[in-house]
Amino acid sequence: MNRFIRHAVIITILTGAVAVALYQSFSGGVATSEALESNPETGLDIESRAPDFTLSSTSGEAVSLSDVNQPVMLNFWASWCPPCKAEMPHMVNYYEMHNDYEILAVNMTHQESSMQDILDFHEDYDLNFPVLLDEEGLVTDTYQVRSVPTSYFIDSEGYIRFKFTGPMTEQSIDSTFDQMK
Repeated sequence: MNRFIRHAVIITILTGAVAVALYQSFSGGVATSEALESNPETGLDIESRAPDFTLSSTSGEAVSLSDVNQPVMLNFWASWCPPCKAEMPHMVNYYEMHNDYEILAVNMTHQESSMQDILDFHEDYDLNFPVLLDEEGLVTDTYQVRSVPTSYFIDSEGYIRFKFTGPMTEQSIDSTFDQMK
């Protein structure tokens, strides 16, 4: 009986994975934002102009990517994500030591259980950089984030120079910004 249940669970998981793949292929995937369609120079490829956006921070301030006049690490994360938890102390340390770069941490608020989870995470990890709230998931969709953490490195002119999926260390953040000089 135990073997039967195990096989049933495996078949159910595989069926679900196939259903998701079929849905995504027939639905055309996630639609990109108007920002990608309205400006032929804008895109997600390396050397493309990063799509602009404005989001509210946890402090209630409106923050636009285009207002950042220095190189920026645009990091997508969620409070329930173990690799994000591993990465955050590295980002905090890096940001504390370097004021010539910006970090914008976009929380995928639309995938969070509650706002309190975000605020607790902010406090627990003593985040010292702007935390932006993507409540509708529009920026996450625009940047086609499929796994977290995902980071885009954007130069002071607004062009994407690097993209990383997965957690980064303080050394890898520093190395990436150094390559942008």
